[in-house]
Amino acid sequence: MIKHLTYYYFWKRINLIMYWDVMSSPENPQRRRVLVTAVGAAIAGFAVGAAATSALIQPRVEERVVTETTTQTVTETVTVERTVTVERPVERKYAREKLANISELAPNKPLFRKYMDHDVAVVKLGIPAVGGIGPDRDVVAFSLYCTHMGGRLNFVSSTRCFVCPIHYTQFDAAKSGMAVVGHATEFLPQVMLEYDEKSGDIYAVGFNQLVYGKIDNLA
Repeated sequence: MIKHLTYYYFWKRINLIMYWDVMSSPENPQRRRVLVTAVGAAIAGFAVGAAATSALIQPRVEERVVTETTTQTVTETVTVERTVTVERPVERKYAREKLANISELAPNKPLFRKYMDHDVAVVKLGIPAVGGIGPDRDVVAFSLYCTHMGGRLNFVSSTRCFVCPIHYTQFDAAKSGMAVVGHATEFLPQVMLEYDEKSGDIYAVGFNQLVYGKIDNLA
């Protein structure tokens, strides 16, 4: 519709121009020819412009392919039943072993015994001692190996000490095996004792610390 109206008004204006020119110059045919040629060129230009305009104002139709992706998450709860066997560690403890009878002990005369494969000495000190048992609380027992380098100890009755012959470390038997002289810095392992008042028997029931060279006294 717009294109038709445009043509109509354009031709209307061309006719008016040609009419005015003929009326104003009837005696000049050359001028009329030039005018007709110009009008023709204008018509051609207008036609091209109209065609371009028509192409521009025509609506564009586009086709598009739209792909939609749907993601679905599925949560599944699974209950699995299983039987687990739990192994409980076997309880390990020191054995209770008889070392001597109170009647066998004389003051400052040690008895050398074996307790769970460890060399130990049982001695009656004649004075109360730390960890001592018996009627006078003076019977004690110790490992026979120095805590410095494992030297086998001797008992010196005059000082009531266990003495190492390697570096002469001395462990006071009345003071729970405390190192009082020498290179050792740890107490001498003491044997824990029990006393049966009825029979006078003396029993070893454990150590209060690791024996020299052991990572487990029960191994």
